[in-house]
Amino acid sequence: MKSNFIRLLKENSSNLIYEWNPKTKELIWHTKNKFFSINNPNSSNFENLFAQIILEDKKLFSFNKLENKKDYIEFTFHIFDKNNKSKSFMDKSTKIILNNEEVYIGSIEELAFNKTQLKINNILNSIDDLIFYKNLNFEYIECNDAFCKFVNLEKKELLGKKDKDFINKELAHFINSFDKELLKTGKTQCYEFWIKNHKNQKRYIQTKKILLLNENNKPFAIFAIARDLTDKIKNQKLLEDSKKSYIQLFEANKVPVLFIDPKDGKILDANKAALNFYGYSLEEIKKIFISNINTLSKEEIQYEMKLAKEEKRDSFLFRHKLKSNEIKDVEVFSGPLEYENKKILYSIIHDVTNKVKVQKALRQANTIYQNTKEGIFITNLQGDILSANKAFTDITGYTKEEILGKNPKFLKSNKHPISFYKELWEEINKNGYWEGEIINKNKNGKCYPQWLTINTVYDLDNEPINYIAVFSDFTKLKEQEKLLREKDHIMFQQSKMASMGEMLRNIAHQWRQPLSVISSSASGLKLKHELEILHQEEIPEFCDGILKSSKYLSDTIDDFTDFFKNQNQKANFSIKDAIQRAIILSSASLKNNDIELKTQIEEVSIYGVENEFVQVLLNLINNAKDALKNIKIENKTITIKSLIEKNLLKISIKDNAGGVPLKFIDKIFEPYFTTKDKLQGTGIGLYMSQEIITNHLNGTIKVLNYKNKEQKGAEFIIEIPL
Repeated sequence: MKSNFIRLLKENSSNLIYEWNPKTKELIWHTKNKFFSINNPNSSNFENLFAQIILEDKKLFSFNKLENKKDYIEFTFHIFDKNNKSKSFMDKSTKIILNNEEVYIGSIEELAFNKTQLKINNILNSIDDLIFYKNLNFEYIECNDAFCKFVNLEKKELLGKKDKDFINKELAHFINSFDKELLKTGKTQCYEFWIKNHKNQKRYIQTKKILLLNENNKPFAIFAIARDLTDKIKNQKLLEDSKKSYIQLFEANKVPVLFIDPKDGKILDANKAALNFYGYSLEEIKKIFISNINTLSKEEIQYEMKLAKEEKRDSFLFRHKLKSNEIKDVEVFSGPLEYENKKILYSIIHDVTNKVKVQKALRQANTIYQNTKEGIFITNLQGDILSANKAFTDITGYTKEEILGKNPKFLKSNKHPISFYKELWEEINKNGYWEGEIINKNKNGKCYPQWLTINTVYDLDNEPINYIAVFSDFTKLKEQEKLLREKDHIMFQQSKMASMGEMLRNIAHQWRQPLSVISSSASGLKLKHELEILHQEEIPEFCDGILKSSKYLSDTIDDFTDFFKNQNQKANFSIKDAIQRAIILSSASLKNNDIELKTQIEEVSIYGVENEFVQVLLNLINNAKDALKNIKIENKTITIKSLIEKNLLKISIKDNAGGVPLKFIDKIFEPYFTTKDKLQGTGIGLYMSQEIITNHLNGTIKVLNYKNKEQKGAEFIIEIPL
């Protein structure tokens, strides 16, 4: 049985196999001894082996091997080899009974980690961290140079010792509690503690421990790495202090600041200034992304970044949307920052909305300055030209190079007396500006009319610093004005002729009855005379009828003659009288068309040409008459009302003809526009009425349609300031 057991061990293991008789103390080696220096490799007791065992392991070895009576014994022991290197071994033995005598068959295995440690020993000694091994009895069996240096002991002095042998018991108990927990659970232990080194300096140590397992997956040692974190703790404290200061600065900063995740653009944090600027609470802003704020697309953002790179600036111009949906122009300064153990973007936001508006206004002003058709030049207070636009050259013929630094006296045409320029500068010095017509001379010596405006430019202290002059060559405008005056004169004449035609028709209507009376009276008188039945007392009656009708004809001629007189002199005239004249001139025509004219007039005088105002009224009355003439309704009516409201004369002329078609209402005051037959209207009456009211009386005229329960029609409203 024994031989079979030994053979089985030898065939299945490379360990050192032995036989031990505890009674006789006899030790028999069944494999070649490759581990220990002993006198007799084939038969010996444990004395030679015992002599090589490390001091602290002797008691354990003696107890387990020489005194233990268990059926199975397993323990670890250590020796120093001839090179003074520590080696660790696992002893496993089983008790069997042969011939009523106890015999232990065992094997000694060199622990695998020792071989590994020999290979990496130099590496471990080059590491600043403290590295050590303990056996399962918590005794040190290996360590690196850094550990020896920290505890100020040589390796020989350390190996085989426990923590309590060189540190205080309380700390040793604390450290060993983690060793016990490691053996109990097999889970990695990590802990930190303060300890004084050999220089009596307090050091903060972080230790991590794991179990080492043999090839049978059984623990045989504890491996530990300890790191001195004292400097790190100090740096952390400095960092915390710095962080606190930074947070205080971050919160106290009056400029908006955002922390942004560069991966997805999520807003990680924002200071109070940013919250106030964007209008979000901290909870709200940390739920959104920068893309929710930035109105630019990804392509536009990349383009802005490209521009920034080309311009060698570390800022970007964006448009940000506030919570209120208001858009702000912002300049963003961004840079990388370490925040909560990850890299983020630290963005400082400057509101440049007003700056952008000013820049835009400046660009627009410069564009206008350079592209306007009006010539512009700027001088200092001495009159020297500092700047001029392109139109200046186009109008005067002088280039910038020819005029910069010179006084604009070279433009004088000598068409104005010295007193003209004296009054001009007196006006500028008094009011800060002058505006008027002036004749200047261009580079070719040609004189031309200008409309010139000179303004004084003031600084923030209201002190004059520059003059700016704006002028335009209005030679063509003068020619056009002349043509317009001629055109207006022609149109006035056309309007007058049209009115004359209307008057002639009115005369025909108004003369019809008195002529009939005269004709009847004369014929009756003649007939009675021929028949000799004329009585003497009848003659005065016939004569009175003829005289009365003749006077009516004469008065009518006077009314029409007065209207057609070229009276262009302005004077105060009565609105009531002017309206009455218009009614008289149109009454016969209205009566002939069964149109009733109603009036409600407030008396007031205005300043202007009365005949022009009467012509306006006649145009509006005739316009209403023509509209009523073409429809079949009862009670055809034209109503004229005037009233005074807050220094404003309002006159209303309305009919009940149904109103102006909407498609025509916006064109009704255009020249030569008419809805009448060409034989009935020229299309200039309403145009001339508007010209008279707006240009001659400084008033307004408009048309609208009205509708009420009784009737509907068009209403012309004239408003003239008093």
